[in-house]
Amino acid sequence: MVSGAEEASMKRRRVRVGCQVIAITPVWALRANVILARLLGADDIWMGDHAKSLFPQAAWRPALSPMARFIPSLDAYLDPTVTIARTVGRFGPPMGTAVTDPLRRTPADLARVWMSLHHLSRGRVVFGIGSGERENTEPIGLVLDAPVSRLEDALVAIRAAWSSSGEPLTHSGKFHQWNDAIFALPKRRGTTPPIWVAAQGPRACRVAGQHGDGWIFIAYSGFDAWLASTRQVVAGAEAAGRNPDSLVRSVFVAPLLARNQSSAEEMARQPMVQASALIYPGKAWAAAGATHPFGADFAGVSEFDPVELQAERLARHGKQITAELIRKLFLFGTAEEVLSSLRPYVDHGVNHFIIYSYAYALKPSVAAGYLLEQRRLMRRLKKLTPGAFRGN
Repeated sequence: MVSGAEEASMKRRRVRVGCQVIAITPVWALRANVILARLLGADDIWMGDHAKSLFPQAAWRPALSPMARFIPSLDAYLDPTVTIARTVGRFGPPMGTAVTDPLRRTPADLARVWMSLHHLSRGRVVFGIGSGERENTEPIGLVLDAPVSRLEDALVAIRAAWSSSGEPLTHSGKFHQWNDAIFALPKRRGTTPPIWVAAQGPRACRVAGQHGDGWIFIAYSGFDAWLASTRQVVAGAEAAGRNPDSLVRSVFVAPLLARNQSSAEEMARQPMVQASALIYPGKAWAAAGATHPFGADFAGVSEFDPVELQAERLARHGKQITAELIRKLFLFGTAEEVLSSLRPYVDHGVNHFIIYSYAYALKPSVAAGYLLEQRRLMRRLKKLTPGAFRGN
């Protein structure tokens, strides 16, 4: 018989599931999305920090996506930190960014803002950060050079600021130099905001293991790519004298959920879905037996700029995106089918998922079925217990 303490421990070890919410105007749409995430059973709610949408405006027209009648632009992003401060509740799910970057926002600013949110939310925020993306930086004149080194420098500086206890602080990093800087915001009850580092490549994953309280991996390249990345995260954690199993291991997924075959086929024809396929890296297309229109070396989301994908170009590339290719690229099918694809991650240590939903981009009849399957998927994931995280 399992004791009460053992049962409570098992519940704490079970997989948690969050929802990615698009923080754009009109504000009623944001509120509706937060309410929907709660109704779906989200353990936490996440917001991106985008200057513009990853999806091209060419795919967001009323004739193609009915919700475009009510949400004119996918580029009208609200600031996530302000939105979190306004939206996070005393008793609702925690909220975080998935993710911000240290190029548009300096480490000094990030240290102050997130400690402020930590206090104001009573410890209900998660600071998600990555190395940055081209579509957010280059258009405003910022150069995305040495992004992982910049990320590591920022993480060291932020940790130092939070540990300085208001004493003058000097930080001599490659990208940031502080001389007698003052960060007097105290810790909240001895705690700091948890930092979850988004990382894909080997070096970034080692940085996540060294400096993160959690690691976010975008599941564009499949389980084998994630498994290879875990070895780097574990190596980074062990090199820093940390227990890799103490990190939250989160996987960001964007499944295409359909209740039946006809819904699946209709979903594969949606322009927004086809545009999403173009965000996948060239390696993912090659694994699916196809050549990416942007080239075999296309890096994916970090390199993608939706402005370059006008209507004519989207239509031309869309002809290459078949239902068969969609099935190979995406987590695609019913809740049970997607769950079977996610089980290996859980068996090897994943204890958290962030789910991005395509329901907003689909016509209502298809979106309703999508959301029902999403709720089923989330419920089933929460019943799983993650295995040990050892990078093998």
